[in-house]
Amino acid sequence: PETKPSLPTPPPGPEPEEETYDYGYYVDRADEQYFAGHHDKALRFYSRALQVDNAKVYPWVGQIFALLAMDQVKEADLWAGRAIEMFPDDPTLLSLRALVYARKGMLNRAIGASDYAMSRGSSPVAWVARGEILLQAKNKNAPFCFDKAVEEAGRDDYRTPMHIGMVYYRHRKYTSALSYFRRACAAETENAHLWYRLGRCYQHLSFVDQAVEAFNRTLEIDPDYREAEKGLREVKRTNLLTRLARRLFRRG
Repeated sequence: PETKPSLPTPPPGPEPEEETYDYGYYVDRADEQYFAGHHDKALRFYSRALQVDNAKVYPWVGQIFALLAMDQVKEADLWAGRAIEMFPDDPTLLSLRALVYARKGMLNRAIGASDYAMSRGSSPVAWVARGEILLQAKNKNAPFCFDKAVEEAGRDDYRTPMHIGMVYYRHRKYTSALSYFRRACAAETENAHLWYRLGRCYQHLSFVDQAVEAFNRTLEIDPDYREAEKGLREVKRTNLLTRLARRLFRRG
């Protein structure tokens, strides 16, 4: 009988539960942690899902995304390789392997791998990965890929525009990131991490009032969100210093 490749060692995360849950529980918890910005905890739950059933693509994809979000490119490469051994024609996994190449600075190889992946099919994740690769390559077709990702995901989906927002944010294109985070917030109004990212975009773009509003909304949803508290203090301090500088300039 065909043997399945062994799973990589699970990364550190939350303490193991006393009870064993089913695949759906672990995937739901993983997604909850990932889209809340807790990527280390998400890794643990995606790994648990794979321990229950490693014949499904989704938790493999989640692991790779979470590792890339933490800039653990070497580990993401390992997981992508193992996943593709099991699912050699899956366009999403092939696209994430191409994205790993891009993160390693191997752009020509990344574009070629992305071309091959898209020849096998498409998915929102595949389009997002291709968009990031082309963005890094300064290719003008990157926005088209992101549009295709949103189109395939559907109007009510917030996760795909959130992913795209994070791509633009990582590349310091805050105006584009802002657009996608706003779209994601419109689809999912109770995600504190989304509002925090929205606030950071406004902060980078010097939209003080909007940044304050976004950080306050973050803290309404999650009063313990320390990074939002920090962002709020930074924005208020910057605004105060700006007003003081203007007064001094006028007096001078």
